[in-house]
Amino acid sequence: MEPNIKVLFDKYTAGKATSQEILELHDHFGLEQGSTELGKLIAEYIVSENTTENDEELQVADRMVHAAWQNIHTVIGSPAIAKKKKLPFKWLAAAAALLIFGTTMVYFMQTKKTIEPQLTSIYGNDIMPGTNKATLTLSNGQRYELKDLKEGLQINESGISYYDGEAIAATDQVINASIHVPNGGNYKVNLPDGTKVQLNAGTDFIYPIRFDGKERLVQLSGEGYFEVSHDAAKPFKVLSGDQVVTVLGTHFNVQAYKHEAIETTLLEGSVSVSSSTNIDNKAMLVPGQQASYLSGRIKVRKVPAEDYIGWTKNLFIFNHLSLPQIFTHLERWYDVEIIYPSNLSKETYLMEIPKDRKLSEILEPITDLTGVSFTIQGRRITVKQR
Repeated sequence: MEPNIKVLFDKYTAGKATSQEILELHDHFGLEQGSTELGKLIAEYIVSENTTENDEELQVADRMVHAAWQNIHTVIGSPAIAKKKKLPFKWLAAAAALLIFGTTMVYFMQTKKTIEPQLTSIYGNDIMPGTNKATLTLSNGQRYELKDLKEGLQINESGISYYDGEAIAATDQVINASIHVPNGGNYKVNLPDGTKVQLNAGTDFIYPIRFDGKERLVQLSGEGYFEVSHDAAKPFKVLSGDQVVTVLGTHFNVQAYKHEAIETTLLEGSVSVSSSTNIDNKAMLVPGQQASYLSGRIKVRKVPAEDYIGWTKNLFIFNHLSLPQIFTHLERWYDVEIIYPSNLSKETYLMEIPKDRKLSEILEPITDLTGVSFTIQGRRITVKQR
């Protein structure tokens, strides 16, 4: 027996073997001549332990080992099949554990894909909340999948980097950039003028690398919260569809998803909301007001403005929303599809729920409050009225 194999086995049984060492063990014992050595190592490992065996346990363990060998050779494509050996129960159990784990490691190393555990809940499956997730595309064609462990981007004269200073790309040959935040994601961006933008799930945001003109123009489809750096000589404009929000320096939220009214909510300062196709159609907002823009019409109303930026503080704040409206928010954040009856009640509800919970933990209070039931299958949620 190779001395190194004994060392690796001892590390494995002590729980200290690396994935590469476990793979080496598997490769060694994948050879038919390694079967005897495996038996010796297991025997040495458990020789000091007393055990009570029965026929049923032996048969179960024997089947585990045989199935594990078959799976290993299916994965690695080796024609060699190890001979089954008549071993005591603990020998077989230990062998099965090693082989089954080895199969998993081989599959993982060959596919290089993360095997996610199946989440379960009282509704069937379960789904984790969204994370920092986005794609950055530059005007020169370069594309970057942004790291989910990073909080946001910083754009300055030298280039684009993460908040912590890690460089992403130089921008000397770049005119503008776009960020796509998919459903199940969010991301933050610090623009070159110092303006801070937080982007919600299902959002596309286009901005220039440098604000060289007489205005600071960006484009938004989806939802973004803006803290605009003041510059009286250069107004900041957000174009969403044919709505334009114009500001000098202020805090406001724009929700501009397709097929929905565009809602601009002001928290600080003042903004002008207008139509790009009719400059006379406009409204000035003061803090605590919201403009709703649909089909060229602007309606202004007073709202609890902080409720509309709850998403930036990791909260769902549903203020007099119907179940279909609530489901739309959940679909974006959890990247799911929710199927519900067409005759679902249009009653509205008040709820405040943390966004960092598994989907089942969000559905439970909704069930308690509304009486509907849910079934989660994959990324599809089916709603039934009781």
